[in-house]
Amino acid sequence: MVGVFGGTFDPVHCGHLAVAQALMEALPLARMVFVPAARPPHRPPPSAAADHRLAMLRLAVGSDPRFVVDECEYEREGPSYMVDTLATLRTRYGAPLALVLGMDAFLGLPTWHRWRRVLGLAHVIIVKRPGWDVPLPAWVRPHVQERGELLLRADAGLAFILATTERPESATALRQALEEGSVPRAWLPPEIPPYIQSHGLYRRSAGHDEV
Repeated sequence: MVGVFGGTFDPVHCGHLAVAQALMEALPLARMVFVPAARPPHRPPPSAAADHRLAMLRLAVGSDPRFVVDECEYEREGPSYMVDTLATLRTRYGAPLALVLGMDAFLGLPTWHRWRRVLGLAHVIIVKRPGWDVPLPAWVRPHVQERGELLLRADAGLAFILATTERPESATALRQALEEGSVPRAWLPPEIPPYIQSHGLYRRSAGHDEV
């Protein structure tokens, strides 16, 4: 089984890596595939251009052989719909997929393009942060598994909830700090601050690059 961790990674931070590492320990995953969104359809354009976000993600995960960065959303035209991404990854990796979603993203899943097809292509891993005591929607409750290894009983369509510890990192707070000229190095993988500084990313004068 292959984990699929999508997102804008604008920028990638230590919280992303901590969640990925916790998932590798909690689930029977052969690898974790990070998929940076090229043209996310459900949110405003990212602050950093797509090529910079991809480069930073490669720098951040490059030292861990369990982690892979996949450019499939950069390889096609149009909006980066997850249903298309999962179809590509199933063919590319030849294994069942487990899509990683934060609780907020999971609750918005029914607004996604062809969202029921998403559940036919992958299991769903719901990452629950402290304070998220929102009841799960009725449609997913019968599919929730108590142990991660039980996901191996099916090819797709099951769910698992991973409760995480509190993390300080926030991409929004990071971008704000960087715009103000501060670099919160404790929140960023060590390779990322030099890249941000050398390319002048997230400065107020840099504006918002289109993807």
